[in-house]
Amino acid sequence: MGQKTGGTGKETENIGDRPVGSQQVGAVAAAVPENDGTDLNEQFEAKQQELEEALQRYLRLAADFDNFRRRTRQEMEDIRKTAAAGLIGELLPVLDNFERALATARSLFPENVVTGIEMIYRQLWHVLAQSGVQPLEAVGKPFDPAFHEAFEQVETDDTPEGTVIEEVRKGYLLHDKVSRPALVKVARRPSLDEFAEV
Repeated sequence: MGQKTGGTGKETENIGDRPVGSQQVGAVAAAVPENDGTDLNEQFEAKQQELEEALQRYLRLAADFDNFRRRTRQEMEDIRKTAAAGLIGELLPVLDNFERALATARSLFPENVVTGIEMIYRQLWHVLAQSGVQPLEAVGKPFDPAFHEAFEQVETDDTPEGTVIEEVRKGYLLHDKVSRPALVKVARRPSLDEFAEV
C-alpha cells in the first residue's frame, strides 16, 4: 500500500524494510532487454524437436519389445512342439502294439473285455490328438516320398501305377508335419517280360 514518507513528499512502496522509489523501478525496467519473441520461438522449436526425438525413441523401443515378445512366444512354442515330438515318437510303436493287441482281443476275449480295451484305446487317441497327432491317410493316394516310405512294389493291373495299395505301418503327422512316414506297398504295372512268358 502507498505510504507517505517525511521530507521529500515522494510516494514510495515498502517491500519489507526497503523502500522502492519510481527512479529505481525505471532503472530495473531499463536493465531488462526487450524481447521480440524470437528466443521463445527458438526454445519452443528446440523443445518440440526434443519431444519428437523422444517419441521416435519410444516408438522404436515399443516395436523392439513387441518383436522380442513375439519371438519369445514362438521359441517357447517351438520348444514345446519339439519336446512333444520326442515323446510322441516313442509312443507310436506302443500305439502300433496296442492296435495289434486290440485286433487279437476281438477274436479271443468276450465283448465286455474288448469294449473296455477300446475305451482305453480311444482315451489314448484323445490325448494324442490334443497334442497335435493325426494319422496319415495313405491307401488309395499317389505315392509321395514326403509322406510315405516304400516297403514293396506290387505288380497289378487293377490300380494305377504309383498308387499306395496297402499300409504296412501307419504314418502320423504332428502339427501338420510328418512325425513318421507311412510304410506302404505301391502299385506298379506288370513288366513286359511276364507277358512274353505267357
